[in-house]
Amino acid sequence: MTKLSTAKPSSNPPKCVHYKRVNTRLNFTDMLPYLYQHSFHAWKIQYQTDTRGNAFKVIFPDLLRSSLSTHSLSAIIFRLCTGHCHLNHRMPRIGLHPDGLCDRCEVPETVEHFIEVCTKFAEARRRLKLAVEDLGINLSIPEILRSTAAAQHVEAFVRESGIRI
Repeated sequence: MTKLSTAKPSSNPPKCVHYKRVNTRLNFTDMLPYLYQHSFHAWKIQYQTDTRGNAFKVIFPDLLRSSLSTHSLSAIIFRLCTGHCHLNHRMPRIGLHPDGLCDRCEVPETVEHFIEVCTKFAEARRRLKLAVEDLGINLSIPEILRSTAAAQHVEAFVRESGIRI
């Protein structure tokens, strides 16, 4: 049995994204939000109807929309949960960082260090802590990453940190 990605494409062409042109000239950068919205909606429908990935769906029953243009919030949270993100502790494996240590603290830059400890992100962490405590959640990795209510606050922390997750 071949993988789905190598299967023959369906004979149905993809649906068109409807875009209302205001000017006679089509501006691609103005069209990007519409394309993102369309693709996110299509992905959400597929996510809800597909029978695969049930273990993941137990943790994330619905996709979360991100204000970051290139990432889904679900993808950001998933990468933080699994540790497969662009923190220094993973970079020596692919030759992008010499030792995997935090540039400021000189300890392994793990997700736990990034969110709970690093002095570089103290102010962003303080805002995250206040926001999640208002929701009745402790600032611990398992609790904030599994809470859909805290997801937007985690996204704000990631955005403030400037780390590409």
